[in-house]
Amino acid sequence: MFSSVYVENMTKKWNLQDIQPANRARRSAKRIERKKTAAEPADESLSVDIHVDNSDAKEAPKQAPQSAGRPVAADVSDEQPEAAAPQMRRRLRRRPTDIESASDEGHFDTVEIVDGTSSRRSSMIIAGVVFIFVVLGGVVASALMGGAEVAVTPRFTEKSVAATFTGSITPQQDTITYELLTLEADGERQVEASGQEEVSEQAEGTILIYNEFSTSPVRLVKNTRFESPAGLIYKIKESAVVPGYTEGDNGIVPGVVTADVFAEAPGERYNVGPSRFTIPGFEGFPEYESVYGESTGDISGGFSGQKFIIDDAELETARQALHTELRDALLERLPGERPAGYVLYDDAVTFTFNSLPAVAYGDNLATIKEQGVLRVPLFQESQFAKFLAEKSVPGYEGLPVRLEDYQALSFSYTTPTTTVSDISAQAEIPFTLTGDIKIIWEFDENELKADLLGVEKTAISQILGKYPAIESAEAVVRPFWQTSFPREMREIEVFEVIE
Repeated sequence: MFSSVYVENMTKKWNLQDIQPANRARRSAKRIERKKTAAEPADESLSVDIHVDNSDAKEAPKQAPQSAGRPVAADVSDEQPEAAAPQMRRRLRRRPTDIESASDEGHFDTVEIVDGTSSRRSSMIIAGVVFIFVVLGGVVASALMGGAEVAVTPRFTEKSVAATFTGSITPQQDTITYELLTLEADGERQVEASGQEEVSEQAEGTILIYNEFSTSPVRLVKNTRFESPAGLIYKIKESAVVPGYTEGDNGIVPGVVTADVFAEAPGERYNVGPSRFTIPGFEGFPEYESVYGESTGDISGGFSGQKFIIDDAELETARQALHTELRDALLERLPGERPAGYVLYDDAVTFTFNSLPAVAYGDNLATIKEQGVLRVPLFQESQFAKFLAEKSVPGYEGLPVRLEDYQALSFSYTTPTTTVSDISAQAEIPFTLTGDIKIIWEFDENELKADLLGVEKTAISQILGKYPAIESAEAVVRPFWQTSFPREMREIEVFEVIE
């Protein structure tokens, strides 16, 4: 075992050349052990063995005074032979790194070294490429989805309506014209009959008499004859005064009056549907073509022959049941029969029922037949809205308008329902409308699109100047860099915005 002593002043100054083995063969005793991988040393301990050959040096004192410099530790043994001369070893250790401290095993086989600058540069390049692709994708998408959208705010006004108006089957001053929708259905039921009797009945109905001959009234006496296209003669029950015609925007507006007629003879052959009638007494005169009659409903009830005798109470009960069935059947058909572009009010619907001749059904039984007729006035939507605008909007200039919701109005006849059950017999019908409506001015969408084709976006305000029905408009043109509207109408979409 070696003992440690401090050497203060050595008789010879040490340098690197002096600290070497006596011969080359012992140079292998001086070594530096260092293990490392390609990235980080496996063992950062540095061991240096220093052997000193004292064969030529004088015997050093066993203990020398402590030098003012840093003490040097040396291991000396006097008991060893010269071949094993005392040696002085200095071990230098390097402090373990954080990587070694963090490892439970004390060593890492491989440590990856990352260049932070290069990593950031790669991330920026990738981000730039992605941004370019996004921008290019947006440009391509915008080009493929090119077009224009124009949001139009039309003029409109809100009004509260509560007034009585007059509808007419033909255009008249200060009236709203309507068309009559007529639906028919037949039904039958068996009842007990007590016998038969001979019956002779004349057909009856109502016609409208028109005057297109003069502005002066035309007077017709009782029993004035009217002839159907088939040569059948009908007579008016009372005298009539037909008003003269008036001048309207669309030409002559004929005067009209309603009259009840009956067939000149009994029989079923006089039962006819809507027809036009001439006045035989005017034949050869100018009035023949200008004063005429029309029926909008049936002329019916004509019969001649044997008729079953049925108890009145039983007959009435059977008829009431048939009327209910026919009413329900006709109302079910009504929604599908209404033509497009016309407004119809459920409370304007009227019903009439006609009794048809009964037929035998076995012994002491008869089959009674009833015909149900539904009639309802139809108002053309644009004319109806314009009529209400004229009556409710001060200074209305006659431009096309529509109602946002036609069913927002409630309809009712001003006379009892029983007197208007057959509205085909009337030239005019008074009615009342109540409710809150929104009147919207209309514009030609296709015309607006045509005016916008290829023009600059900034010119839209000038184009809107020719559309008094438009309050304002906003346009969006795609792609965003496009400064003018498309040159194809199909690429322009126009829609309304009503607050």
